[in-house]
Amino acid sequence: MKAFIIDDESPARRELRYLLGRIDGVEVVGEASTGVAGLKEVRNLKPDVVFLDIQMPGLDGLEVSRILLESPHKPLLIFATAFQEYAVEAFEVEAFDYILKPFSAERVRKSIAKAKDFLGRIPLKAADLLKTQEEERKPSETAKRIPLFKGEKIIPTAPEKILFIGCQGGELFVYTHDGKYKAKSVMHEMEQKLSPFGFIRTHRSFLVNINHVLEVIPWFNGSYKLAMDDKEKTEVLVSRYNVKDLKQYFDL
Repeated sequence: MKAFIIDDESPARRELRYLLGRIDGVEVVGEASTGVAGLKEVRNLKPDVVFLDIQMPGLDGLEVSRILLESPHKPLLIFATAFQEYAVEAFEVEAFDYILKPFSAERVRKSIAKAKDFLGRIPLKAADLLKTQEEERKPSETAKRIPLFKGEKIIPTAPEKILFIGCQGGELFVYTHDGKYKAKSVMHEMEQKLSPFGFIRTHRSFLVNINHVLEVIPWFNGSYKLAMDDKEKTEVLVSRYNVKDLKQYFDL
């Protein structure tokens, strides 16, 4: 398991690195003293788990976690902080665990054991990994028709007819040229089913069919908007964290 630490206090980073280093099967691949630097390294190193403080100058831990939630690679987030009062906010941004300073070896060990159990990783040989990646890129038989719902009616829909999918109030809404439908699924499942058909995650609330993008519009602070080819030319936000994937598809 690869771990990364984000904390502006060097003694805390040293202590956590030491405690993690005493646990079999854990490798601390890096650390950062600011949220901005941490985000850059997490994107490059792709750790399985990130330990992060909450109170930091610049981007705090909660802001960092919200950005990581929009990342294609979503590590487990374990908040390591001296402030218990932030626990509720931490779990609202999908924190996996919450440990308090000063750290105890037993508490850190329990957190790692819980993360290992959740990930349940089985090492793959290189040939098996390549085979798995190739299979993931192939359109699956089960994804050739997506069940959409209009009231009590079920409408099996081909992926290429879907323009984009948005999440509102905890529900998924699917947009086609024929109208708006509901989907009884979660965004992560839809992303897995539809990625072989040219769908990309542009934001934690949006999944877009790149074959129906009409315009790519530069927006604020390095983000973009996509104008879709429906009648309303609906604009879909691309978060800064997902811009890299967008540029790869459109060679920007």
